[in-house]
Amino acid sequence: MTHDPHDLTGAYMVDALTDTERRRYERHLPRCTTCADEVAGFRETATRLALAASRPPPDALRGRVLAEIARTRQSPPPLARRLPSPRAGGLSRLAAAACLVLALAGGGAALHFQRDADHAQALNRQVTAVMTAPDAHTSTAGAQGTAAVTVVSSRSLNKAVVTTSRLPRLPSTKIYQMWWLSLTAPRSAGTLDLTEKSRPIITGGLGNARSFGVTIEPAGGSPRPTSAPILTLDLG
Repeated sequence: MTHDPHDLTGAYMVDALTDTERRRYERHLPRCTTCADEVAGFRETATRLALAASRPPPDALRGRVLAEIARTRQSPPPLARRLPSPRAGGLSRLAAAACLVLALAGGGAALHFQRDADHAQALNRQVTAVMTAPDAHTSTAGAQGTAAVTVVSSRSLNKAVVTTSRLPRLPSTKIYQMWWLSLTAPRSAGTLDLTEKSRPIITGGLGNARSFGVTIEPAGGSPRPTSAPILTLDLG
């Protein structure tokens, strides 16, 4: 838990704070114009990203949900609590041992979730820094029919936030690769992992690039583009 409320803006905007942190930040927010401006800017950019990535639900979804509800067995009412029988001592010891095993396993899972939370919080801080940078520039381009890619770039930070929507999945032998495009040779900006499509991607090395492009490359990526870009967009 950070002791500086100014570091909590990104996590606050994605509802990733604990109750204590949220209350402390909301007490701080009305007194800090810097944080208030960051929140407003983050909301505006997040709305643009959400609109770029929005997707209407299938028409048949409501019918499938209602049908599933109709055939799903509901939970039974809780049974009245009984006092343990003296003859249940052996079973109680077995239950206690089982609880201990579950507690140990749960401790490992909790550590894993904590690491995931730390990673998500670090990503949120980077995303917030780019989106609220004074020179942040947002561009969106369509590709592959209904697909879209949005890039928020900051030259002062030398980074960009990339989000995708509805990019078709590729065979296992191919991958989407991002490129910084300028007057010199294209430079790789990394690859797109569609298994993380709901999470923004942070990529660095913006440099003097004037455009951003995406190509389809062999699995693992390429040092230089081997195909024409499926989309390009201006970085401003």
